[in-house]
Amino acid sequence: FFNLNHLTRFFSFFQIRTLGMLRSRFESLPGAFNNYLIPVEKNEQTKKKGILKATFSRKFDKSASSKEKEAAKFAQMWNEIISSFREEDLISDREKNLLLVPYGADPDLVDLIQWPPFLLASKIPIALDMAKDSKDKDRELKKRMSTDNYMRCAIRECYLSFKSIINLLVLGEREKKVINDIFTIVDAHIAEGNLTTEFNMSALPSLHEQFVQLIDYLLKNKKEDKDQVVIVLLNMLEVVTRDIMEDEIPTLLDSSHGGTYGKDEGMTPLDQRDTYFGELNFPVPVTPKTEAWKEKIRRLHLLLTEK
Repeated sequence: FFNLNHLTRFFSFFQIRTLGMLRSRFESLPGAFNNYLIPVEKNEQTKKKGILKATFSRKFDKSASSKEKEAAKFAQMWNEIISSFREEDLISDREKNLLLVPYGADPDLVDLIQWPPFLLASKIPIALDMAKDSKDKDRELKKRMSTDNYMRCAIRECYLSFKSIINLLVLGEREKKVINDIFTIVDAHIAEGNLTTEFNMSALPSLHEQFVQLIDYLLKNKKEDKDQVVIVLLNMLEVVTRDIMEDEIPTLLDSSHGGTYGKDEGMTPLDQRDTYFGELNFPVPVTPKTEAWKEKIRRLHLLLTEK
């Protein structure tokens, strides 16, 4: 379909000479890319050719719009090019992972564009740094999110992926109820636009640290790490309910402990919560969908840690 000479001419034509230029022009690439490098089908020759906004991770089917078809073609071709760069040792494994577009649609990320990680690199660390001081920077953070589409996409993808992973791992009914209550409260504050002012966001870096540890264990997916996964989940639950949510704790504890504990008493001591997360879907069973799961975890790790 292509050769490096064609690709070089393509990038030169659009004056793409640096990674920064690629970032700034990436949204306009799919339409131009398809027009320049991919032969136009006969039934599409009379259609107007235009620049489109990339909509990756959309399944390709007969009912897909022309834009979705172009995006699907571009994603496939782009990944083939990036993979060929790696095969020819022009880029490293890390660079390849940063440049790849997700191969398949993620059902947990409906209507969310999954940009290549290099476009989202550093967005989560920056957002975390701003959020932990949100009492002073709330307006600045909201302004940044309203103008920075990549940051907004990175935050949404990480949050939705976090929900998906936790719901997949946790099997116990009691734990599921507490977790669902937490997500319901968080979603309500997101909808109201007051998440950063109602919660103690200074503890968010601690939650981020625990989540990265969880992702590390999921990447390894080893049975002998199950106890460590339980500890990480307990730590995450404690950070969220005790440190971040604060005023919401009585409601959660009433619903999960029958009203035994109050806010001043805090969470149940760790040594009394040994039955928490006793039922876990870990290690994650190997199935035909395992590769998609691994890709999701690898991508999430990049979004959470890349600076």
